[in-house]
Amino acid sequence: MFKIHGVDQRSSELVFTHPALDDGGHITLRQDGSNSEDFVPGTSTVIWPCAYSLGDFLCDATVANRESGDAQRDDPSYAANLGAVTPSSVVVEIGAGLGLAGLVAARLGAKKVSITDATTQAARRNLDTAGLGNCTVDELWWQRATWRRERGKAKAAKAKEGHSNAPATCDESNDESEPESDDEEPAGTPDANETVKQLLKSLPDGENPHMVIASDVCYSQGRREMQMLADTIGALCGDDTIIYVMFEDRGDCCWGTLQHFWQATSAAGLEGDPTPVEDILIAGKAREGEGRSNDSERLLLKLRRVRETPRE
Repeated sequence: MFKIHGVDQRSSELVFTHPALDDGGHITLRQDGSNSEDFVPGTSTVIWPCAYSLGDFLCDATVANRESGDAQRDDPSYAANLGAVTPSSVVVEIGAGLGLAGLVAARLGAKKVSITDATTQAARRNLDTAGLGNCTVDELWWQRATWRRERGKAKAAKAKEGHSNAPATCDESNDESEPESDDEEPAGTPDANETVKQLLKSLPDGENPHMVIASDVCYSQGRREMQMLADTIGALCGDDTIIYVMFEDRGDCCWGTLQHFWQATSAAGLEGDPTPVEDILIAGKAREGEGRSNDSERLLLKLRRVRETPRE
């Protein structure tokens, strides 16, 4: 069986298990891998290993918080700082793909979870299978990405119609990992606050989420793409929102992207620190169990907003 870091990207069905989950302790996901007729280039139709590690962290932290006896354990802001989910927690997953981390948060009993991606079909299908009433799947493009995608589609369509003899480049494709462009955005292109406005309205009382979570959203993109991501995350956050991003070392290009991400988060008014997954402490103790394959190559980035407006 072909696997990437212990995860099978070709099987049609995947299972995430953890004793913290109710109803048998597992979540079943469908994916359209590279051997499927429905496979779409990009990342949204297959699982990526970071999602499992993020799901494990949310489960471990939630169990520890429930068992702590702490008087503040049911406070969603207090719990979010630990990575734990409570019955009052509101969680948004960014760049969700199949939606595993968001489904984990919903199964842990969050009040509301919004699973977001630019392409929602895969996550919506998995939510329908899970049948969770406290969770929705919502389309969300990172700041300015909507305009860039529409431009790319228009160029690709023009090339197909024979109006251009040049072969379509990846910038003109429908690939979700469309590279950044030097073109100037047209006047009126939505900023990050406008991009997330409708999503925030859909959350309970229209308030900011307690947690924003993401896995494998930093891999080989450039500076501008990371700024779009950071600006969008920052626009979702309130003063008490905690952000968790699971990152995996895939090679030299990943570290350049991670550097871009840290610079972008600073410009977006966010600050935080990375922790190797193997060094994560739950309730002050090292995590038990064997962990996931290649956890040693993953970092958990924890951030929060420290400034209301991005630094000029």
